[in-house]
Amino acid sequence: MRVGEKPIVDKLKISTLGRGTLFFLWLLSLALLPWLVMGPFGHHLVPLWRRAVVFGPIALGGAVVLKAVWPNQSWFKVLLIASLSYGVAYQVATYIPGISTYPLSLGWSEASRYYYASLYFSKQIYGIAVPPTVLHPSRYLMQAAPFLIPNLPIWFHRLWQVLLWLGFALGTAILLARRLTIPDRMQRWLFVAWAFLFIFQGPVYYHLLVMVMIVLAGFNRQRFWQSMIAVGLASIWAGISRINWFPVPAMLATALYFLEQNTEKKPLWQYLLPPILWVGLGTSLAFLSQSAYIAWSGNPSGQFGSSLTSDLLWYRLFPNVTYRMGILPSIFVASLPLGLLILFRLVGRWRRYHPIRILGLVGILLALFAVGIVVSVKIGGGSNLHNLDAYLVALLIMGSTIYYGKFVEDDPEPERQPQPAWGLVSLAVIVPVLFTLSLGGPVSSPNWAKAREAIREVQGTVDTAVQGGGKVLFITERQLLTFHTLEGVPLELDYEKVFLMEMGMSNNSPYLTTLYDYLRNQRFALIISEPMAIQYQGRTHQFGEENDAWVKRVAEPVLCYYQPQTTFHEVAVQILVPRQGGSSCP
Repeated sequence: MRVGEKPIVDKLKISTLGRGTLFFLWLLSLALLPWLVMGPFGHHLVPLWRRAVVFGPIALGGAVVLKAVWPNQSWFKVLLIASLSYGVAYQVATYIPGISTYPLSLGWSEASRYYYASLYFSKQIYGIAVPPTVLHPSRYLMQAAPFLIPNLPIWFHRLWQVLLWLGFALGTAILLARRLTIPDRMQRWLFVAWAFLFIFQGPVYYHLLVMVMIVLAGFNRQRFWQSMIAVGLASIWAGISRINWFPVPAMLATALYFLEQNTEKKPLWQYLLPPILWVGLGTSLAFLSQSAYIAWSGNPSGQFGSSLTSDLLWYRLFPNVTYRMGILPSIFVASLPLGLLILFRLVGRWRRYHPIRILGLVGILLALFAVGIVVSVKIGGGSNLHNLDAYLVALLIMGSTIYYGKFVEDDPEPERQPQPAWGLVSLAVIVPVLFTLSLGGPVSSPNWAKAREAIREVQGTVDTAVQGGGKVLFITERQLLTFHTLEGVPLELDYEKVFLMEMGMSNNSPYLTTLYDYLRNQRFALIISEPMAIQYQGRTHQFGEENDAWVKRVAEPVLCYYQPQTTFHEVAVQILVPRQGGSSCP
């Protein structure tokens, strides 16, 4: 290129395509990576490193187009825009295959979620009033909203769940950006896109983000009672969400208080009094909320503490077959960029903050990290970082506040804050993008023909059993009753697969003993389940301990008293009938 000649990008900008056309083509290119990974070439792109190799040129090409559209933006910024945009587009695209009209479950517990949500409307749907769910009441309360409109199809409920996932992650990112008062509009939306992807590193479940959003929207360091109300509302929601989240709303409010409110030379007890009150009242409200729900639901109280008696599988902290990367290496990678950015901001400046504030923030992170680690190694978990959700949210809020210079100093000095090196910012973008790229894969069409055949067979067999006065237990596929795909089947409430697995992993003796009595007496004329087999696996298989708990406490007793009549392996449906001579079972 000769001296004085316009750059290639400028030539592209003034071509006949025009900015609008280029931008439209760039928007279309957002679908390229999802198409490659989930489409016909997906089997070549299963390893993460291959996806990263493909992502690089796509992001670079997108940056070239964006540079033509916005020639005044730096190359670094358009690369950030392209990378985050393609990452967000891929994250959204991973949910699209789940919006399906397929009547059977798309995954191990996928369709069970709609059954548990339906229990809030059991009288209208099943004709009987039954207790609502023990597991994750707030999640299924949110998923129950479509049941307000009768007879909506299953694809709408799947769409609604996708909107919950995406909408609450986006809403949390927007509220945090608003709290940070980022002045530049483009930078603000870049932050929203980045925070959106950061949340999905867990992922942080949408029913838990409700609490985060309440605190972000309602906390005000100068209005104690407004903040108390926000903490109280979020804590009430925590009481019907997850036990390890009971103190989290108050802890997030305390983190914001330490970040945004300096000591103003007050006595230490006076400065710490608001956080102490928030933690005390918030945690108490969470316990009261849980107690009120237990009493209202009518479920046995002993079923709500299953997570406290489950086995802890500490080896899952390290690389293993269930989670190739391991919990500790994975959370280290997820935390590293924000940790480095925090250090960059505070090195040489930490003396400007009262030690109690620094210690308070570090203490909150360490406490949430420790609890998250313990919950992550509980049997049934350890395959991703979702049990470190509270820690990730706290790190996101603290790191973002410190990075954008909103950590209020106790001894301020007029000094321009140094900007982190581009390498640190790039790392903060690359890591959540890589987590996103690890998701999804080639999409295969479900076997509709076998599904229809299985449903016809189940309907005919069930009709015969019900007409003869027999009871039918659906361990799996209860959504067939929820959405009236099967007709004339009275609901047998207990022993649905998800809750039965939870009781099996925690070895809840009263619950399981009743099941064994029913099996011994062959109470059910039919059992509908996924194909059962007595095959122990151990930790050499993915979720091996979970499989073994199921085999020992569910499959063996069931197969002792019942035998398969018809099995549709292609769609994971099995019909079991009473076995002759079952009385000799141990």
